[in-house]
Amino acid sequence: MKFEKVEFYAGGTGQEKPLAVYAGGERHLVNKVISKKRIMDSLTGRIKEVFRCRLDSGEIVKIEKELTSDQNQTEG
Repeated sequence: MKFEKVEFYAGGTGQEKPLAVYAGGERHLVNKVISKKRIMDSLTGRIKEVFRCRLDSGEIVKIEKELTSDQNQTEG
């Protein structure tokens, strides 16, 4: 499934998770985030989060979100 847009929700901790995706002009709610991981492209150094999610239709999809440099920093 190719997404036109992804909606993200930021909770109290500020961490974002996918809320819904738009495909074919329709909004599909994310029912459950099955897994989340961060990966770094060794060539560019860019970091992205990859979410494996189940939509309300039952379909399992992969959602990728590239992080900006300020999101890559860990607070501490």
